[in-house]
Amino acid sequence: MSDQFEETNRLLALALERCAAGEKKAFTTIYELTSAKFAAIVNAKVDCSETTRDILQRAYTAIWLNAAKYDPAKAKPFTWMLVIMRNRAVDVLRERERSRPHTELDEDMEDDISLTPDQQARLKQAGALLNRALADLPDPMAQAVLMHVTEGFTCKEIGERLGAPPNTVKSWIRRGLERLREQIPYHSSDTAI
Repeated sequence: MSDQFEETNRLLALALERCAAGEKKAFTTIYELTSAKFAAIVNAKVDCSETTRDILQRAYTAIWLNAAKYDPAKAKPFTWMLVIMRNRAVDVLRERERSRPHTELDEDMEDDISLTPDQQARLKQAGALLNRALADLPDPMAQAVLMHVTEGFTCKEIGERLGAPPNTVKSWIRRGLERLREQIPYHSSDTAI
C-alpha cells in the first residue's frame, strides 16, 4: 500500500473514532478525505448526478450513524466506507427500478428472441453461479475483478476509484480470477449447468 493511502486510512480511522463520540468536525474530515473518490466511483456506475447525490447522502448518513460499529481489525476505514457506499447504491437502484413503470417495451426487451428458453435458463443459472463465487471473494477483490472484466477498467483506473495502488489492484484481480477458476472449473456455461 502507498504511504498516502495508509496515511488517509489512519486519518479516517481517527475521524471515525471521533464520529462515534458524536464529533461533527470529525465527520467533516471524513467527507473531505473521501467525497471526491466516492463521487467518482458512484457516478461511474450510475452515470446520473442526481442519483449519485442521493446515494452519497444516504451513505454518508449511514457512515455517521454506524461509526461506532467500525472495527479496524476487520477492514481499512476506506474499504469499510466503500462497502456502505456500495450497499446504499444497491438500495437506491433497487428502489428506482421498483418505482419505474413497467411497459410492454420492457417486457419485449426481457424476452430476447435470439435466445431459446433453454439458453435463457442456462445463462441465468451461469450468472447465479458466478454471483455466488464472487460473493465469496473479499469485497475489494470482487469489485476489482468486476470493474476489470465487465467494464474494462485498467488497474490504475480501478485503483483511483477504490483508493488503492495499481499493483495492489493487479494482485486483487489476479488472485480473484484464480479463486474464481478454482470455484468454477468449467470451460463453458454449458458444462457448468
